[in-house]
Amino acid sequence: MTKRIPTFCGKDCGGNACPLRAIVEDGVVTGIERNPAGADLKPCPRGYALHQAHHAPDRLLAPLIASGPRGSGIFREAGWDEALGLVAGKLKEVRAKHGPGSVLSLGSAGSSGALHDSQNLLARFLNATGGATTLTSNYSNGAAKFVLPYLFGDAYGRSGWDANTVRHSRLVVLWGANILEARLGTEIGTAVARAAREGVPVIVIDPRRSRTAKALGARWIPVRPGTDAAMMLAVLQVLFRDDLVDRARASTLAAGLDDLERYVSGAADGTVRSPAWAESICGVPATTIEAFAKEYAATGPAMLVPGYSIQRVLNGEETFRLSVALQIATGNFGIAGGSTGSLNNRLPSPRLGSLSDLAESLPPEARPTVPVLRWADAILQGRSCDRQIDRKSDRKSEYTGGIAAACIAGFNAVNQGSDCRKSERAMKSLEFSVCSEMFMTPTARLCDVVLPVLSPLEKEDICAPWHGNYLLYKRAAVPPRGLARSDWDISSELAGRMGAGQAFTGGRSASAWLDRFLVESEVQDIGAFKESGVYFGKDRERVGLAGFAADPAAFPLSTPSGKVELRSEDYARDTGRAAIPVWTDPPADARFPLLLITPKTIHRTHSQGGGGQPWSGAAPQPDSGQLTVSKADAARLALVDGELCVVENDSGAVQVSILVSDDIAPGVVCLHEGAWLAGRADGRADGGADGVDRGGCANMLTTTEGTGPAGAPVMHGIPVAVRKAVRS
Repeated sequence: MTKRIPTFCGKDCGGNACPLRAIVEDGVVTGIERNPAGADLKPCPRGYALHQAHHAPDRLLAPLIASGPRGSGIFREAGWDEALGLVAGKLKEVRAKHGPGSVLSLGSAGSSGALHDSQNLLARFLNATGGATTLTSNYSNGAAKFVLPYLFGDAYGRSGWDANTVRHSRLVVLWGANILEARLGTEIGTAVARAAREGVPVIVIDPRRSRTAKALGARWIPVRPGTDAAMMLAVLQVLFRDDLVDRARASTLAAGLDDLERYVSGAADGTVRSPAWAESICGVPATTIEAFAKEYAATGPAMLVPGYSIQRVLNGEETFRLSVALQIATGNFGIAGGSTGSLNNRLPSPRLGSLSDLAESLPPEARPTVPVLRWADAILQGRSCDRQIDRKSDRKSEYTGGIAAACIAGFNAVNQGSDCRKSERAMKSLEFSVCSEMFMTPTARLCDVVLPVLSPLEKEDICAPWHGNYLLYKRAAVPPRGLARSDWDISSELAGRMGAGQAFTGGRSASAWLDRFLVESEVQDIGAFKESGVYFGKDRERVGLAGFAADPAAFPLSTPSGKVELRSEDYARDTGRAAIPVWTDPPADARFPLLLITPKTIHRTHSQGGGGQPWSGAAPQPDSGQLTVSKADAARLALVDGELCVVENDSGAVQVSILVSDDIAPGVVCLHEGAWLAGRADGRADGGADGVDRGGCANMLTTTEGTGPAGAPVMHGIPVAVRKAVRS
């Protein structure tokens, strides 16, 4: 008998809420298909591969306890009673010796949902049992998330826009937005593709001609990574110079427009930020910048979609200040078919009940924080690390010393965090570590206890998307494999063993919590929702800050000026940076003449699952372990297609094969993020002792230095050198 059961993957790919159906035959999931109730919500290959991960032969199906040196990969199987007893005992011991902040909560959205969210459940468990050091910011959009509240105040949370408003656009600009792979929501790729088919021009500004650019037939403007702010300033200079800005209208929306004009015109300091000035910085011909600026100003409504990539760079905070400025200057702010220039996911999801993290029940000393980028620094250096601004309390928080244990859930932290060698050292220095995982990731190899968790197909949940006005529901399509358990069940039992079972569960089971979430939701027909798996909110064409844009006096923002603060004295005071967005030349190092980008790929979700390996055990995906270089750079380096090379900088080195391409800007090289370290970060897993990783892991080359005041990750524009690999 064949059943088709509504489901969703809940992966941290940017889509996170794609409507799927599991095809179940005689109790076995044989395939995944699109859920027709989802209408125009189009899943991606990652969701269609759910059953492959579920059935993977190397999936973890029993608790494991390390029986060899850390990182050796030597474990023995154990029962749940022994494994949970060990974890509970060790956490009690560490807290008794060092205090609650000595336990680090390393959670991420490896599994997302209203209930079974790995990051939220880990936080709730640790807070219920006494507290922990928790992570702030995120790897995705930390710089933008930090700086945009300075521009919008409380309205930041309403500054996005729905993808369906693209139907009103007459021009779409994807600035570093690879929407078909990095997935800024399930809907936007379909919406922009439809607009492109109907003749709407799509312009992609990116260091490489991405899958998105090719699929949409977009016009590609190659730009050097990390220089988007320079090009944006040059576009503004053209707009002001040629009187293409409705200054009276723009001034009702924004404070600081005159200051920005003085800066780009050269009136402020004598340097004109013209297209000619920008050309030498960003590699885009001045004539191309001029033409783009004039087309942008003349074609409206124009939707500017700023991708997360443009803020994952040194001084990435400035790019989102400028993307907002561009939309205001061109008259496209807050109108249908335009955008605010903010993150597009900044709109409320449909009303749905939720589970608190219990942090409010703890004193501040029981919940210290550390920026996610610097979790390894916090373990290794403690109080000697730097400080981070906390916008909510207008205070500064700092690392606490003495982190001795880590609890990890939904997060291949060693592989996905910056500077893998540092991350490995940090993990090895801990007194105790435990992780919940489906696979033996590089992070799991370094843990003392590894707990097997359910696949997305084995648990009931509800999902509110990060982008869009809808909800998804799924029930467990099949029973659990082996001894795998849900994060909820694991945390519930651990909390019980530590005397906090009632605090964690609130007296409810997982299914009872889900029932409560639905009762508290806006869904009227819960039965129909469970049957179809999809609920759509009433308005799927919301325009962020439309009321303010239409009547700024009647709907002022909560900023000091009541307007969008392109000049923010608060930002200048808090960060020591300029009150308006400016360009700062990055430091140069002749040893590393190429700029590395580490983009997402459609084949995997970060470094979850098998690190890019198909579960059949066949060869890696095409974009794993390959360095894309331009023809000009390949010729200069005397490298040919398929040849092995080493990419290196002061952080580390990676051996990969060369892919020569016309789809990347000269001076730029591309290594997709997410591929696993080859066993150990020192390269010894495959017999080498040279410190070169041969798994293709891009984070061997990143650092924990951060973007700027946000302290967010720098994943693009990384200086590297490339050389031929020496054959042993």
